[in-house]
Amino acid sequence: MWSSMVIFLCLMSVVLCHEKSYINFGGFICPREEKALGKCLKDALNTYIPQLAAGIPKLDIPSCEPLLIRSLSVKQTTGPISVTSSFSDVYVRGPSTMRVKSIDIHAKDHEIVARLYIPELRMKGLYKLKGSLLMIPVEANGDFTSKYRDINATVTIKLGKRNVLNGLDALSCEKLDVNFQAGQVSMDLENLFGDDKNLSKTMNNFLNENWQSMSGELQAPIEEALRDFLKPLADHAFSTLYANDIFLSV
Repeated sequence: MWSSMVIFLCLMSVVLCHEKSYINFGGFICPREEKALGKCLKDALNTYIPQLAAGIPKLDIPSCEPLLIRSLSVKQTTGPISVTSSFSDVYVRGPSTMRVKSIDIHAKDHEIVARLYIPELRMKGLYKLKGSLLMIPVEANGDFTSKYRDINATVTIKLGKRNVLNGLDALSCEKLDVNFQAGQVSMDLENLFGDDKNLSKTMNNFLNENWQSMSGELQAPIEEALRDFLKPLADHAFSTLYANDIFLSV
């Protein structure tokens, strides 16, 4: 027991003696040098992200999964696809499985760039669709499910300053942008041609074989949903740091 206490006190003294070279990020003691800080932030976020689905009460972060997209509209006129569709009450699961691959700190630009990998996003909700598919008129509505697999995403965070009571400036997450590319997308639209289940299956297969022409229209709302997932964590994480922790890390 005493040996453990001695080791702990020695470690604390090292941190305190070098307090200007280290920052505390969610319990992780991180060096302030850009490369080392980026790796440390990556490790810290990979610890907390899986907990976001259920929420992190000690950090006042509520449950962040499933994400909800209230509504979105898509107009697609590419080749044999000419449809106007709307989706509502879309629930998205899977963001909490993401892993941070790398984080680059650009202190002079007040910017952080993170690269993420998400194995799969699963969506379900309601759809309405009108137009023509392969020259066949269609007007349908019903339930839909969709899966986005093998996702690589880039998150760009612009940092700012926020005044706090002790006269020092705390960090703030001024802007958070998400851009992603999916390796594969599949979708199933139920009741696409009413009782003609064979035609519905054939058309769903066609849409899945040509997923790239459809998925691009849905990308922006999904990126917005991912922003909603990540923003609470970023807001809390950076509010615990002083601006000089990052801005002077070069």
